[in-house]
Amino acid sequence: MVYEKSTRGFNEFASNQRTLSVRERQVLLLVNGVRNLDDLNKFFKQDQLLDTIKKLESEGYIQRPRGQQAISAATQTSPITISLLETTDQVTPICPTKLATVKSILIEATDDYLGMMGRGIKTKIESCENETSLRQCISSWHMAMRESKLGRESASFLMEQIHQTLEGNIIDTISSAQPQH
Repeated sequence: MVYEKSTRGFNEFASNQRTLSVRERQVLLLVNGVRNLDDLNKFFKQDQLLDTIKKLESEGYIQRPRGQQAISAATQTSPITISLLETTDQVTPICPTKLATVKSILIEATDDYLGMMGRGIKTKIESCENETSLRQCISSWHMAMRESKLGRESASFLMEQIHQTLEGNIIDTISSAQPQH
């Protein structure tokens, strides 16, 4: 089973307030929409991992990708927490200025801190066209930054900048030259 971070999950890393334990944050950091539970088992004991995953899902920090939600909802008896942002199957449109600004932050940081190791992430970032794909890229990028020696110290600041941009408080110089939507 594969999980991805929800908006609340992304916000856990973007804000200065910690609401999760160290282990819960570690699991949340590794959840990226690609790794399945077997992959996560390599990092944590299975019983602890399953308890943590259940808690993160029930409290809305992680969710199953859209395709899995529909399948799981039909086969599972326990309730699934779905955020209000994800009650529709349509891809959420994002302001082109916000998209360009966030992509610029991600690409610059990838070039500056990840170098050759960030080439795949950079390609994914450049191809983002909607909020869903952008959030998946942000998740992968953030994890790579946290694992990088050079990027580790800047990751929190840059995540805050990205969060502010997505919330509408665009603080990047690119956006000041373009009209806000």
